[in-house]
Amino acid sequence: MTWRNRLTACCGQLIALQNAQKSFLSAYGVETEDVESGSAAIELIRGGATFDLIVINPHLSGISGIETARSLRNMGVQSRIVGSSAMYVEEERWRFLRAGGDHYFEKPFGPNLFIPILQQLDNQ
Repeated sequence: MTWRNRLTACCGQLIALQNAQKSFLSAYGVETEDVESGSAAIELIRGGATFDLIVINPHLSGISGIETARSLRNMGVQSRIVGSSAMYVEEERWRFLRAGGDHYFEKPFGPNLFIPILQQLDNQ
């Protein structure tokens, strides 16, 4: 797809799932940067990196994805924050959203879930 604006995403995933997430977003023209932990995402953004979209697996090692989302929001991060997990639990979804996440999807997900988000980001 072609976007009017340059879209960027930070993907914090379990290592095995990270490449699939990156490939999916890259296929839709989104520049991605991968991190291996919630604390790495926080430090990257604290260091000045900015992203349109942050995709977080709630089961990150170290700081959980839920705590990562909460920390990013407390830092004033305005990026769209999306949680995605293969182990979907409704209570976890609500905890992620209460922590500041915008969306929470069960894997596998397809373009029907992410393309509307990317289109919204592109029209900002």
